[in-house]
Amino acid sequence: MNTLAGELARALGDVDAMQQLYADDISWTLPVTLGRIGGTNEGKDAVIKLNKISFGPYSKSAGFKVDIHHEFGDDEYSVARFTCSATVSATDEAYVNEYSLFVRGRDGKITEVVEHLDTLKVMHYEGLRTFLPRISGVVVS
Repeated sequence: MNTLAGELARALGDVDAMQQLYADDISWTLPVTLGRIGGTNEGKDAVIKLNKISFGPYSKSAGFKVDIHHEFGDDEYSVARFTCSATVSATDEAYVNEYSLFVRGRDGKITEVVEHLDTLKVMHYEGLRTFLPRISGVVVS
């Protein structure tokens, strides 16, 4: 079964492919513990900007590997739980974290994403601790 949530998960890291899935009025909510990029971003331009910032610290040449554990739903509401693996550019660390995407759709396009991940685990990676302080509003101690 392919759902919008699963399609989005499989496209992670490829902002051009991701934005093809978006409605103009999309919103994307991240945990507020991610600093400036946390909270809700509204509108296609804002979400694309968020995507570019979010994927900034990861190696584009190494790519993203997504292993979907569960995917279910319909055209209006779907969920995907998956593990994402990537490489942190600054340190060549292998990044691995589990995510859940809750997605609402309309007319085959994504109108809302609510993303959950282990934000504390993000801070376990030296290369991400180096990157995140450069984001306004994020304090790393």
